[in-house]
Amino acid sequence: MPTSNIGVSAPVSDSDRGSVSEHFVQFYESDAYLQNAVGEYIGAALTAGDAAVVVATEEHRLGIESYLQSAKRGHRGGAAAGQIHSAGRRGDPLHVSGRWLSDPARFAEVVGGIIAQAGAVANRLRVFGEMVALLALDGNLSAVVQLEKLWNRLRERYTFSLFCAYPMDRLDGEALGQLLKEVCDDHCHVIPAESYAALTNSDDQLRAITVLQQKAAWLEAEIRERERAEARLRAALTAEHAAREEAEAALHARDEFLSAAAHELKTPITSLSGFAQLAIRNLKNGGTPEQVARALGIIQAKSDTLTRLLTQLLDISQLESGSLMLNRRPTDLVQLVTRVVGEALHNSDKHAIALVAPSSLEATVDLLRLEQVLTNLLDNAVKYSPEGCPIEVVLTQSDESTVQLSVRDQGLGIPPDRRAHIFERFYQAHTRTYSGWGLGLHISRQIVELHGGEIRVDFPDDGGTRFLVSLRSLRTTPSQSTGTEEVIRTLAER
Repeated sequence: MPTSNIGVSAPVSDSDRGSVSEHFVQFYESDAYLQNAVGEYIGAALTAGDAAVVVATEEHRLGIESYLQSAKRGHRGGAAAGQIHSAGRRGDPLHVSGRWLSDPARFAEVVGGIIAQAGAVANRLRVFGEMVALLALDGNLSAVVQLEKLWNRLRERYTFSLFCAYPMDRLDGEALGQLLKEVCDDHCHVIPAESYAALTNSDDQLRAITVLQQKAAWLEAEIRERERAEARLRAALTAEHAAREEAEAALHARDEFLSAAAHELKTPITSLSGFAQLAIRNLKNGGTPEQVARALGIIQAKSDTLTRLLTQLLDISQLESGSLMLNRRPTDLVQLVTRVVGEALHNSDKHAIALVAPSSLEATVDLLRLEQVLTNLLDNAVKYSPEGCPIEVVLTQSDESTVQLSVRDQGLGIPPDRRAHIFERFYQAHTRTYSGWGLGLHISRQIVELHGGEIRVDFPDDGGTRFLVSLRSLRTTPSQSTGTEEVIRTLAER
């Protein structure tokens, strides 16, 4: 851009427009209109014998001078002139004003000095400043407001009339619309652009205002709709991001599960193969019946493990699809719990298991599914309890309509930061030492909830974990306990 020029012309005659001290803004649609408007403003000062200062681009300064020459305005009196060259890119007034804005004292020194010099040769002074408009066109909106305030601060020290101008066709968009409002608030008078100023008839002016009001209302409605659309888009993007993260987490969980599943299935399959080969060799080589029976027993145990793992896979599939159905019937829970505890003792001789229960207690349940829940809770108690630690199973009727079954161990417990997740699918609170898929508790909760019951867990102060299952009872009055405690101990202790 060309060099910014500041010129102080000779005073001439009385002014046509603008009082001794006012700050007004002119909006314009064409450069020719601006140059003529500034020419009239400056020419009136020169004609009246006053002084004028012009801060403009080279193009606009030459246009203003051309207007003054064509109007044959005379220059009388003294004149002062000076130039301010921009820093950085040659002739860029934005760099000059930017430097001043970063140092208000420098702005007051440079511009204030020119105004003081110009004001010294005349009684009145008129100033045209274009730096604010250049800043607006460059997108430096905050600097525009700051520079307007610096001009107003300078007017507190010196008496002069200040003329600012902004091109209307470049003040489009919501951000510049807000700037226009602030600019209007900073000026004593606002002069609309030539398309409105040319309307001399009041009716025409009212019609133009009405049209502008309609356009403004339409624009505000468009802005509100755009804001709503942007809000919907942000919400959609947030939902998409959450869905993507959820999908990625699901894929990660799937990969971890497949890896764990492959390991869990491989172990019993390897054992099956190995002991099957051992049994075949014993038969071929005349092995004792005890050797063959031992190999076949291990094969049976590993087959049971495979059946349990595959059953869990089938259960989780049915639960996820909502196709798992319960086969409910009246059941004596005491008989069921006694049998499951006995099987747990048969499978492990390293723990003492105490059962506390009344003589009988009935509820409408799916026998096999509730057996699955209790078996899983006992398996976990055995798995996570050190050898020799006791396990307690308690079956009671807590009120006239509720049965409560609890399984308490005194084992490792669950770290506080992991307790909230133990019923989640594929979650394992102890993954480094113990095998498993993290499905047992998740499936157990689903089965209990399908019964209309509740499963929860608490952590006694003396350690370990207690799982509590609540179900509806068939009895209308609380059952009476026999007052005896049946204690089933390990086979090793019998």
